[in-house]
Amino acid sequence: MCLAENSQPMSSEEKYEGLTYATRSEGVRQALACSAGKVLLLSEDASLSEFSTSPRTISMIFDGDTLPLFAMPDGVSRIIASGGKKVLFAARYFADVRQIPCTLFPDSAALFGAFEQQGEVVLGGERVLAHLAEGECVCDKERMLPTLADGFSRLLLTRLAAFEAEALNAFGISCRGIEAELPETAEGIIAENARVRRAESCGGYGGEGTVLSGFLGKEECPAWSAYLLLSSLYAAFFEKGKPRRYATPDYRARAERAGVEQCSIRIPTREEYAVRALILERTRAHFVRGISSHITKREEYCALVSRLEGKLLPIKGGNMDKLEILPEHAGSGLSAIIRDFGLMEWHHDKRSSVKSN
Repeated sequence: MCLAENSQPMSSEEKYEGLTYATRSEGVRQALACSAGKVLLLSEDASLSEFSTSPRTISMIFDGDTLPLFAMPDGVSRIIASGGKKVLFAARYFADVRQIPCTLFPDSAALFGAFEQQGEVVLGGERVLAHLAEGECVCDKERMLPTLADGFSRLLLTRLAAFEAEALNAFGISCRGIEAELPETAEGIIAENARVRRAESCGGYGGEGTVLSGFLGKEECPAWSAYLLLSSLYAAFFEKGKPRRYATPDYRARAERAGVEQCSIRIPTREEYAVRALILERTRAHFVRGISSHITKREEYCALVSRLEGKLLPIKGGNMDKLEILPEHAGSGLSAIIRDFGLMEWHHDKRSSVKSN
């Protein structure tokens, strides 16, 4: 890595699990020092403006579209990007097309945007799934402190996704879960998220919690809220859920409420439904034991997430409206099986209410 190979180690720099830890100012200076030619600075605001006075740098504020990056001169030899997932994707796509190195400064401890092999970018107003260059990931721990609660909660969601993957495999849907540790230090949380993101990029199952946390983006620590809602749903399903024999979900109405096309919903055949009903009864006790640790450790997890967040967070899930439309957006997740059993109509049928544990 250029930061290590072409300069003396910085006094504040640390190496851990393939990541470099440094302040953003130190990291940018190091990247500039080992770059020949022009360097493009890309951010979602003016946060890299302190380096734009150099005649070797070109500064750009990302507006959501990647196409303007390609108006840069051919002499650009490196791109340095700071921000969230979208700006990191844009920088890595530009680096891949131009065949130049890129240095990434993620804002979030969850590190979304830093390790995916493919990602969606906007190119001239059109959304494109593109291959992304591998970048040098530099983490500024001080800047990431406000996101550590989310980073830890993402690891909880990864653990829950491993439980979900085991259940999906039992129901005949093949996927590979990812085991996650739960470190409590800033370096540990960041590094474990890096390992998980890499595993997801290699085919590991990220779980439907990622989709749900996106729906809950306006809440405090949405990943924590998603974890509470999903763990409650899974626990209620395996503890009390009974497939309905004489009623099926109104898939058309559900698609309308979720804002998706009905044809995008896969509806199981009668044979699949019957087999899954038998599997539920045969595996119920096993999965009740599996989900119980997520419920019994909530107070412990809540205390830690609240400490990282700097404020007391709720210990019960909230937005059931978003949870109800999750199956239509998450594809073949466990909530889709619960929906197919007719158990996710609590706002429209009092008999099938699911309450938070």
